[in-house]
Amino acid sequence: MKLSRSAWNNVIIFSVMIIILLINTTNDRLFPEGETVNNKLLLPEHSVILTFTVLFPEQSTIAFERIGKAWQMTSQGRLAELTNQQIEQVMFSWQHSSGLVQAAEILIDSTKGVEVIIALAGVEPEQAFTLYPLGDQLLVFNHQKAIWLAMPAALAYQLIPTF
Repeated sequence: MKLSRSAWNNVIIFSVMIIILLINTTNDRLFPEGETVNNKLLLPEHSVILTFTVLFPEQSTIAFERIGKAWQMTSQGRLAELTNQQIEQVMFSWQHSSGLVQAAEILIDSTKGVEVIIALAGVEPEQAFTLYPLGDQLLVFNHQKAIWLAMPAALAYQLIPTF
């Protein structure tokens, strides 16, 4: 059986379409969504942080502002010597960390919380969080969603610079 040039083109087009459909249908089964119902990311996926402000309980602050590809840091009442790489690591931790949603309302001393305010590109209201580092875990209150997240205690050192 001999096929013409246009017939071969049709065979190639349909075989590529079948391969694409096969990949699309098996992709969801092979790689299910990573985020479960009880596990939430701190920031929206693929978000870009423009400004990052940390308000410590003793009235000191540290602010980071993205200027091009680098970060400018200003601090009041707290000594902070962070390299651009260390600041990038803090931002990476915020963009990729997730916590376990807590079902009940948590009663905690609000004077010991560290306030974090983050401005994201393309998101109008600033994201506000209060972090409560405890002995065995880190509790994070997301003010926009009004939910509590529990995280490992070691994550406090990655999310809060100079903690």
